[in-house]
Amino acid sequence: MELMVDNVLNIGQDEFYRAARYKLPLSVILINSNNSKAFDILEENTRQIDIVQQLSSDLLIVFLSHTDHNNCMTFIDKLKEKLEFTYTGNEFKGSDLKFIRKLFSENRDKGSSY
Repeated sequence: MELMVDNVLNIGQDEFYRAARYKLPLSVILINSNNSKAFDILEENTRQIDIVQQLSSDLLIVFLSHTDHNNCMTFIDKLKEKLEFTYTGNEFKGSDLKFIRKLFSENRDKGSSY
């Protein structure tokens, strides 16, 4: 799990910094999907400012910049129409390391292979 936490922290370092420094909303979603086109579907349904990264064969992470929890849930509902997946998501508040550890621990029982 340590390697995954480090990967996510590296990927989102600028996003965490901007969110904390400028008090901007930032939502992060860990997505489990067996769909081989999940990454492409996510890329097609996110904005240019969002970040989508594949962490393993079935685990992806999405950083939704300038997105609070309510808008994150709207995004997830829209995505459910196009893709079958399980997820853990939350709006970033506080320490990035604590936030990512919590996100991974909440996602642990949802069938991911990390």
